[in-house]
Amino acid sequence: MDSIIIVNQILILGVMIAIGFFAAKRRIIDENLKEGICRLVFSITLPLMIFTGLMHTHITPSLLKNGALVIVLAYFSLLLLFATGILSSRLLKLDRRRGSIHSLHTMFGNHVFLGFPLINALFPGGEGLFYATLFYLASTSLMWTLGVYVMNREKNQSLVSNLKHLLNPNTFAFILGFIFMLAGLRLPGVIDQPLTGMGNATTYLSMLYIGSMLAQISIRGVFTRLNVFVMCFNKLLLIPFVLILFTGFLGSTILPELSQQARSVVILQAGMPAMAVVVVLARRFGADDMLATENLFVSTILSLVTLPFVYYLISVL
Repeated sequence: MDSIIIVNQILILGVMIAIGFFAAKRRIIDENLKEGICRLVFSITLPLMIFTGLMHTHITPSLLKNGALVIVLAYFSLLLLFATGILSSRLLKLDRRRGSIHSLHTMFGNHVFLGFPLINALFPGGEGLFYATLFYLASTSLMWTLGVYVMNREKNQSLVSNLKHLLNPNTFAFILGFIFMLAGLRLPGVIDQPLTGMGNATTYLSMLYIGSMLAQISIRGVFTRLNVFVMCFNKLLLIPFVLILFTGFLGSTILPELSQQARSVVILQAGMPAMAVVVVLARRFGADDMLATENLFVSTILSLVTLPFVYYLISVL
C-alpha cells in the first residue's frame, strides 16, 4: 500500500512538472518568472512550510532521539555519496572541471524543490518534514564549505562568506518552528490557516520551477554521456541501496530506536536527483555547467522511476 502511495505521489508531481515544462516551452513562464518562482519558494513558501510543519508536530523523546540519529546519518550519507563520486570520476578519468561537478552532483540532491514536497506528502503530520529539514541543514552546511572548496579550490574563498549562506529564511524558519514545537506553542487560527496554506503552495510552485528548468535544457546527445548515467546510478540507486542495508542492520542491532520514518527520510533524501544550485555554482566558478545541466535533466527524469523503487526496497528490506 505504501508503495502505491509513493507511485501515485510521484505521478502527481510528474504531472505538475509537465505543466511547468510546457508552460516554459510556450513562454508562459519566462526567465524572469522562473527566477521569481525560485525566490518565492526559497524565501517565503518553503520557510512557511517548514515553520508550520514543525509547529504542528507533537514533541516526544523519540522524535528528538531520532532527530539526532538523522543528523549523524545525513552527514554519513552525504560523505559516502561524495566519496563514491570521487572514485567514479577517477575511474572515468574526468578532468578537474567535469570531475568536480560529477562528485558534487553525486553528493548533493534536490532536497528543497523535490525532497520537501515529497516527504511532506508521504509523511504528513510534520515528523517527516522535521527529519527532512535536518538532512537539508546537513547538506547545506557541506554545500557552502566542502562544495565551494571543491568547485573553487584554485581561488581564495572566505569561509565566513560561504557560511553566511547558512543564514537564510529556511534556517530561521527551522529554528523558530523548533522553538514552537518544544514549547508547545500554537498560533491563532486566523494566522495559522493562511501561513499553512501558503506553505502548502511550495509543492505546486516547486514542480512548476523544476519543469521550467527542464524545458530550457538541450537534450541533444545527453543520453549518450556515460559519466551522466554513472552519476545517476550511484546517486539514485547504488548508495540508497547501500543505505537501506546499512540502516536496516543498525535498526536491528545497535540502534533499535531508529524509527522507520526517520530511516526512510534519510534514504529518500540521499536518493534525490541532482541539485539545481550546483548548476548555478558551476557557472559562477568556471566548472562544467553544461555537464551540471545534463546531470540535472537526466537524474530528475530517472528519479520519477527510481524513487518509487527505492521506497519499495525500504519497505521490504
